[in-house]
Amino acid sequence: MNNSKRLWIAWEKQRRSTELARILCCKLYSFEYSGYLRYPKSIINTFKVLINKSTDIVFVQNPSMLLAAITCVFKAVFKIKVIVDRHTTFRLDKEVKNSLDYIVFKALHNYTIKNADLTIVTNDHLARIVEQTNGKAYVLPDKLPELSKNKNVTLERGFNVLLISSFGEDEPIEEALKAAELIENNKVYLYITGDCNKLKDTVRQRKSSNVIFTGYLKENIFIDYLFAVDAVMVLTTASCCMLCGCYEAVAARKPLITSEKNVLQDYFTGSVFVDNTSEGIVRGIEEMMENYDNYSNNAFKLKTNIDKTWANNFAKLEELIMTL
Repeated sequence: MNNSKRLWIAWEKQRRSTELARILCCKLYSFEYSGYLRYPKSIINTFKVLINKSTDIVFVQNPSMLLAAITCVFKAVFKIKVIVDRHTTFRLDKEVKNSLDYIVFKALHNYTIKNADLTIVTNDHLARIVEQTNGKAYVLPDKLPELSKNKNVTLERGFNVLLISSFGEDEPIEEALKAAELIENNKVYLYITGDCNKLKDTVRQRKSSNVIFTGYLKENIFIDYLFAVDAVMVLTTASCCMLCGCYEAVAARKPLITSEKNVLQDYFTGSVFVDNTSEGIVRGIEEMMENYDNYSNNAFKLKTNIDKTWANNFAKLEELIMTL
């Protein structure tokens, strides 16, 4: 049952917000629009909720930075507590520029951190950034999703790896394609999710025969692929990004290959970590194949450990919220 004194507002659909809103007993308001009127519509509907609903605590998802800022402004007028769940939008890997865009971002960044009663982040590094900006931080990674297989998926006869991708700027997809080419004759097949049309035509058409672009998969089909493959790969060049695909791999108890980043190594212990080069990715796949039983067993232990740790951290978060 939702707690009428708790609201959760989001301007983008994300599994993390849906799950946290549910277990924190919040009434969830999700405003998803596109086009030129996206922000005016979102702002108007957010103010309607904030003004018309009696609440003690408002949780907001960041992104959007603008949503977080608006709610903090509202807090200055009305007696409410604002908790910002901020899992991205830190711009840690982008060059600092004296552009209007960066100046506005920095101003909103500082304002929301200082004025929120609590900022929830996914790892210790981001918590230190919040605290250095005179904010109050709490670390809570994503809750592992509850996944179940719907039906069997027929795959190639060999070692099948699912590369979870959205073809974002931080994903070394071209290096993964080069890696697949290097091990084309080893009966290793790489299934890449997402819209491959985001790749350059020349890159997409040059793929080796052991690469299968699945296209965008509906969630139930995506989950079936997760359970069907031998291992899952999720890659990023971002420094402090906790990847949804890693959580999904662990939830399906699949051995994980991911990028050699501190936040990922600290949390997804016992997985295979690679340096994002084609040679490094090849070494990672070969390591996974050579010691598959060990990594498969680790996947089961990792899920159990993460579930237990997350439950403890969530209980402490609930206690902290009550003190507000």
